[in-house]
Formats: sequence, C-alpha cells, structure tokens
Amino acid sequence: MYAIFEAILPIFLLVMLGMVFKKWEFPAPGFWKIADRVTYYVFLPALLIEKLVNTSFTLNDFYSLTSILMLTVIIVSLFLVLIKKLLPISSASFTSVFQGSIRFNNYVVLASSIALFGPTGLALAAIAMAGVIPLVNVLCIGCLNYYVPGNSKGLGSLIKGVLSNPLVVACLVGISLNVTGIGLPYVSNDLFKILSSAALPMGLISVGTGLQLRGNKDQVLPVAVASILKLIALPVLTYYIMTYFGISDLRLSVAILFSSAPCAISAYILAGHLNGDQKLMATIITFETIIAIITMPIFLSLFT
Repeated sequence: MYAIFEAILPIFLLVMLGMVFKKWEFPAPGFWKIADRVTYYVFLPALLIEKLVNTSFTLNDFYSLTSILMLTVIIVSLFLVLIKKLLPISSASFTSVFQGSIRFNNYVVLASSIALFGPTGLALAAIAMAGVIPLVNVLCIGCLNYYVPGNSKGLGSLIKGVLSNPLVVACLVGISLNVTGIGLPYVSNDLFKILSSAALPMGLISVGTGLQLRGNKDQVLPVAVASILKLIALPVLTYYIMTYFGISDLRLSVAILFSSAPCAISAYILAGHLNGDQKLMATIITFETIIAIITMPIFLSLFT
C-alpha cells in the first residue's frame, strides 16, 4: 500500500499546489480558468489521441472494461433515484449528490494510471473513458433536467453536448486511428507527444485552483452520501463485478483506479449551467479530492 500511496501522492501534491496558486492569485487573477480551457480542449485530447494510437489493445479490452464500468455507474445511479425520497434535501441538492456519486476526475485517473501502470495502463484508462464519459454526461445532464424546475433542454441538446465533448471526440479519434492502422502520420505523432506532456501537470494544478474549502452543517449528509457511494461503494461494486466475470489482469487494476477517483470540477460547472446546487457541488468535490488521497491507495492495495 505504501508504494501505491507514494506513486499517487505527487498527483495530489500538484492539486494542493493549485490551491496555493489560487490563494496567491499566481500568476495572475483569472489565469487558471483560461489555462484550464486550453488543457481541456487541446492538451488532454492530444494526450488521449497519442496514447490510444500508439498502444496495442483489443476490442475485448474495450468492451469488457467499459461495459463493466458503465454497469456500475448505472447501478449506483438507479440506487440514488430509488432512495431520493429518503434524503431530506432539495431536488437541486440531490442533483449534486448524483453527480458527486458517479463523476470521476479525468486528470487524477490518467495521472494515476501512468504513475502506477505505465503507458499501457494509461491507454486502458483512455479506452474506459471513451465509453464512460458519454454515459456519465447523459445521466448527469438528464438528472439536472428532470429534477430541477425550469430546465427544458431537450434530447437533441443532450446528444449534441455529449458528441461535442472534446474528450469523447479524442477517444473516438484515437481508437479509430489505431484499429484502422492509419496512426498519426509524418511529424504529427511528435507534435501530439509534445502537446500531451503539458496535459497532466496543467490539469492537476487547475483542479486545485477550482477547489473551495467552505461548507456548512446542512451539507454534511449529502456530502457523506456522495462520498461513500463514489469513494467506497463504487470501487467495491466494480471489484466484485469484475471478478465475477473472471477479469483479474491490468483491466481490473485500471477499473478500480477509475471507480475510486474523486469527482471532477466539471460537475461544478454543469451544476451552475443547469441551476443545480453549486455550493454543495463545490464542497463535495473538495471533500472527495482530499479523502481520495487515503481511499484510493487502500482500494488499489486491497483489490489489485
């Protein structure tokens, strides 16, 4: 467990560095919002494409890993819908609990994958994202549209939002270039490698700049529910379903890493866009990110 913790710790130290930069307003107020957009739309897609193109994998890797992760996300989502009436919180707050229970932080997943499992692990994580990112976005947007009064975005807008997601597009492009044998021609491979080298450090620091160390007593229950489901129930469920189907190789390790990662900052943005409880969402993201420093190494050492 110590070796896993040691490998993951630098990732979270970069997140903490982002919190320091935010407090100091370094290098300038508003810089990291712009930097995060560049990372999200340029650096991270370049990383996903480059790794997916240059790593050998089979369609079985794609189907087995993504289908099980998608199944676990659906199970947790259905569980939340079933217990909603038992939770003494508003509908807007429920949508934040919902997002906090199934969303994952792309930067933490990818950085941890390469730190623990190398390029192959990173490629498997990217493969998983190709299937899970669209599903999570559909479920979260659908939840906000259904439970928050006044949201009237239709199915067309939902589909458009998923298909225009740069990470979804990058995964589909990378997998297509790999399976067709086209690859990245001429010097484009070197170009993508250079761009991808900036993705994880910039992304992790940006995560830190988005965290907010604030909360109140009314948030204890929803934060606890979301954190228990995301950081404990989801990895445990993933482990038992993976082992039930006889998967015990690197795919299992990546799946546990994937399911035990904290919620992403994008949940906060979506909550604001669709009238969710943004303050609660910020608290959930911050708490999960801090606690994941402990829970991720525990589950990785127990289940892999």
